[in-house]
Amino acid sequence: MTRWRAGPAGLLLALVLGLGASPARAARTFHLFMDESQLVAEGDVELETWIWSQGQIPSNTARPTTIWFWMGPVVGISSHLELQLPLQIVGVPDNTVLDTLSLVARYRIFPREQDAGFQPLIRMEYQQPLSAYAGPPTLKVLLVGTYGDPGAVQFTANMGVELGLPFLQSSATGSVSVLGTAAVGFSIPLGRALRIAAELDGQMPLAGQPRPNLAQLFLGPSLAWTRGPIWVTFGNLFGLTRNSNRFLPKVLWGITF
Repeated sequence: MTRWRAGPAGLLLALVLGLGASPARAARTFHLFMDESQLVAEGDVELETWIWSQGQIPSNTARPTTIWFWMGPVVGISSHLELQLPLQIVGVPDNTVLDTLSLVARYRIFPREQDAGFQPLIRMEYQQPLSAYAGPPTLKVLLVGTYGDPGAVQFTANMGVELGLPFLQSSATGSVSVLGTAAVGFSIPLGRALRIAAELDGQMPLAGQPRPNLAQLFLGPSLAWTRGPIWVTFGNLFGLTRNSNRFLPKVLWGITF
């Protein structure tokens, strides 16, 4: 009995055919900084990576351009719940440091198989600082709502709060800070694999001295591509106030195993 062995070209062909035939099962996002209601399927693991940069702020030109690198596994626990364990690295012109380690839980009210209509989700994140640059430990709570069909126009809204908790770290000082966040956006399909999207993101200090300590507002577009277990989204937000970074370019991608 003769066994067939696939060479490199055969393996590549099999991979391409597999991606073309398999359904989109990744927990893709069509937006840059907004959260959406998609989850990784139960039992799957997705490796996600985000890279973005913060340009200068017109009201604070001494603040350097900063690059952020976020990477971590995303695990589908059930049709309602996924967990993330991301590590974040931050780089400025003269230094690069491990910034934070986080534990994120995203709970979808309705099962992930129910895609159409209104889909609410709750996101909770605890962020542990690994450097002095990161500030105090942070607890983030976000309410997410998505409305529409994955094959048609979708609308998304976020509303959340970020709590700076210096009392959890002996080296940190100061009172609890509260930062309010909100965002709205929509996405439109351009065929089966592409979507174009736009979002409006804002944040406002509510108590204490969260960083950045002034209100900010951003607006910008993104383009998303999905094929089987792989997705890529990229775009740029533009600062609308003197307290906002001029540019926030970002690229995100993920692959599900």
